[in-house]
Amino acid sequence: MAAPKIQRILVWSRALRIAHWLMALSVLVLLATGWSSGLNPVIAETARDYHYIAGAVLILALALRLYLLFFGRGSDLLADCETDRHRLAQAGQMLRFYLSLGRTPLPRWYAHNPLWGPIYLLLFLFLLLQSLSGVLLLQGIGLFAGLSLYGMHQLVSMIILGFTLLHLAAVFSHDAKGSGADNS
Repeated sequence: MAAPKIQRILVWSRALRIAHWLMALSVLVLLATGWSSGLNPVIAETARDYHYIAGAVLILALALRLYLLFFGRGSDLLADCETDRHRLAQAGQMLRFYLSLGRTPLPRWYAHNPLWGPIYLLLFLFLLLQSLSGVLLLQGIGLFAGLSLYGMHQLVSMIILGFTLLHLAAVFSHDAKGSGADNS
């Protein structure tokens, strides 16, 4: 009897993986350079240069991800991040998994985590706000509709930092508890 043939099926398209990693790396560089530019005047100018470069990369990666959200295929699409009754039940199971610190079973799902899918959409909104405020600040525009763009830029960066830390914790917890993931 012949052994069954195992075939790996990619869940994420190559373009989505590229967009994800470009966004991830640029966000990490932006967080680091934004923080370090205020620490030391000696490194502030260099940090700002890297900040601008990483910002440009983020804008391009975000544009690619948003394009895929509407015109991609399969798990690239907006529909994979939206909730329905079944995915809401799965999201509740995911929330129990997180709140129990991994003591409850890790639910199974395909493609986007049912709890994180809608959160990703919110993240894309924050990344758009961050990109827009960054471009306006670079143009010397400090106020928009009576709001301080610098203050908004700082606040949204803290939200993105929080998301990043939670995302990393979730990835590691899924990898530790899951049997079908290939994060490692």
